[in-house]
Amino acid sequence: MAVVQPKDDKKKNDVKNEPRVDERLMEPGDYEITSDVTFDVDIYLKKEGSRWMVVDKGMKDAIEHKVVFRMWNYDEMVEMRKMCTSYDSNKRMHMIDNDALNRLKVQKLMVSWTFGNDNPRLKLHRIQGTLTDESWGAFKRLQPNIITTILDKANRVYEFNG
Repeated sequence: MAVVQPKDDKKKNDVKNEPRVDERLMEPGDYEITSDVTFDVDIYLKKEGSRWMVVDKGMKDAIEHKVVFRMWNYDEMVEMRKMCTSYDSNKRMHMIDNDALNRLKVQKLMVSWTFGNDNPRLKLHRIQGTLTDESWGAFKRLQPNIITTILDKANRVYEFNG
């Protein structure tokens, strides 16, 4: 008994799997992440004595600051998480260092902020798209409550799309 094999028509299958020329040339559309997709983290501060308090938007005498982050794509997300993950052989599980991950998010994804407008020591500088160590130091010089608020709001978008 002979088994009949279908004719191998590679050219026909290759044409079906290859995207159309017009689709390759067109601008990114719905659901796609590009390098110009950003989001804002708005933070409102009020000075109480020598410290700054994070307050609500409508509070009297609140000063508004804006921090702009670039949205990460899937490859960046995976790569950053890999860089911050270690294996704990005692617990037999992978552990993510969230502090290191937050630092990478700030250094690689923070585009701009308004804190440098009032304080020239808080200007941001980049080398090949990544914040310099001096700029990371400027970020760390902010009061911890301000840093925590910025990271919390940014992580709501990165982790939960909130």
